[in-house]
Amino acid sequence: MSLTLNEKELLRWKNYTDTDGDLAKHQTFLTALHKQKQIKGVIDELDQRVEKLNKEREEIILLIDKFNGLNHRILKLKYVDGLTLESIADELGYNYQYIKNKHAEIMRIIRFSKHSK
Repeated sequence: MSLTLNEKELLRWKNYTDTDGDLAKHQTFLTALHKQKQIKGVIDELDQRVEKLNKEREEIILLIDKFNGLNHRILKLKYVDGLTLESIADELGYNYQYIKNKHAEIMRIIRFSKHSK
């Protein structure tokens, strides 16, 4: 479930007198509090996941920026822009097999540098 949907649902469980609190009006106070706590837990988990994904994205971008030229372009298009290797080959004007091999080579370099630290 998305973060926005959970935040909207939380509002519906709050404020008995507000139109936003339409779910809370039809339940006991304790039920509404329990549901709010449950949704807040989900929101906290989603916030942590978003934070983790943002951190991982920043690390990926820093790693990509260590490369230059064609290697940099392949990594950026693949891992930042989300293109497939086939699409990258088309966009850059290279043969698919060449881009596939180049990507495999880059990944070996990355794996080797991770293990040699």
